[in-house]
Amino acid sequence: MLAICWPAIIKQQASEELIYLANQTDWLEYCCLQLHLIGSNDRLLDSEGSTFDIVIEAQAHPQQHQAHHPTAELPQFRASQHPIDLVTFIQYVRTHATLNGHCCSAKLVFTDIKQGIDTVAYLESI
Repeated sequence: MLAICWPAIIKQQASEELIYLANQTDWLEYCCLQLHLIGSNDRLLDSEGSTFDIVIEAQAHPQQHQAHHPTAELPQFRASQHPIDLVTFIQYVRTHATLNGHCCSAKLVFTDIKQGIDTVAYLESI
């Protein structure tokens, strides 16, 4: 399994909203409650700037009578071949802020991905 450095952000392909995840527990909760919203082109960006594709795999052999593991059908992470650069991430955060009614979002700026993720967490808290 790949090591995710929490906190992290989910960038959904079909939405301008960003989803803040403080830790792996938030990820598991998101999967349990919003699995139907996870798309094949969604990506996770961790606080070190690593980007992961979110992979949804169908169970390989559903007819087998194996012990069911509760996380067996959860999406998995794969290192992405399409990293998100800082300039693009700044724009994602600005758009997210605007969609959530925060004024002056064009003035949002940060120098690394971790600060951007912290900014999203802050915006979610106010």
